Amino acid sequence: MAETVCEICFGTTRFWREIASYQHFRCLTCGHLQVFPRPSQDEIDAFYQKGEYYDQAETQRERLIQDAHARLALLESLIAKAGLEKKILDVGCASGIFLSVACQRGWDAYGVERSERTAERATAIVGNKVTVGVLENIVVPGMPFPVVTAWEVLEHAINSRSFFRALALNVSDGGLLSVSTPLSNGLPAKILGTRYPMLMPPEHLSLFTHRSLGLLARECGLEEVDYRSFSNLHAESLASGFCQLFSGKRLDQAGQLAKIVYGSLGFVSAWLPQLVDALGYGTEMQVVFRKGVPPQKSP
Repeated sequence: MAETVCEICFGTTRFWREIASYQHFRCLTCGHLQVFPRPSQDEIDAFYQKGEYYDQAETQRERLIQDAHARLALLESLIAKAGLEKKILDVGCASGIFLSVACQRGWDAYGVERSERTAERATAIVGNKVTVGVLENIVVPGMPFPVVTAWEVLEHAINSRSFFRALALNVSDGGLLSVSTPLSNGLPAKILGTRYPMLMPPEHLSLFTHRSLGLLARECGLEEVDYRSFSNLHAESLASGFCQLFSGKRLDQAGQLAKIVYGSLGFVSAWLPQLVDALGYGTEMQVVFRKGVPPQKSP
């Protein structure tokens, strides 16, 4: 199959690459990148039932805590201007790292998590305020919320439109929805091509552009109030990326001379991701939307 229909704008997509036996198609209109055909729900459930998937977050705990403080600081400034209550729902809350930081900062924090095992950790933090299940199939107690967040979740959804609509449904009128997701047309994605680390099916099924995410948001009655990109790249990760790009090997598999060369490249180019992020073309994007625009009909 050389063509299919874009899941976001319904425009024509063209076959781009096959990665790990999954075919990726890019939309000719909005640039959206999607896996087609989608894996079955049973295949996805089997993937996420692997315990090690959720354990990966614990290895990045310090960075995730720093990210949570930065994200909550931004949201606090926005709700202060909008006169919103300091109450938040984090969808895909995993083990509750973000919820924990939110509680520390005085938020009334709730969560949704599909993995019962992982939700137990979050429940230990906020008690019975964590709901287990798939967002599209449940009614979250206390909804709608003045603030809803979904950090690195949207790209996992089998049906991006249904999931995003469920997010919007849980936002109160005038409230905020903040999401982060890989950027499919940022500079790292363009340079790395098939080696772009965000291409990881069946974990990531949809990679958005700023435009395709905006189309989906406006369809759900949301308007953008803040946009920024981020890469979380430092000298060590850049060195590893250069090694993978030029040699096809991980840095720990390279020889001593190669480690020195790629390590030096990573060190001298550490400023570059900051510039790319400032221009809005980093590895991922973080967007805050406000609910209040009249919903548009699907094309």
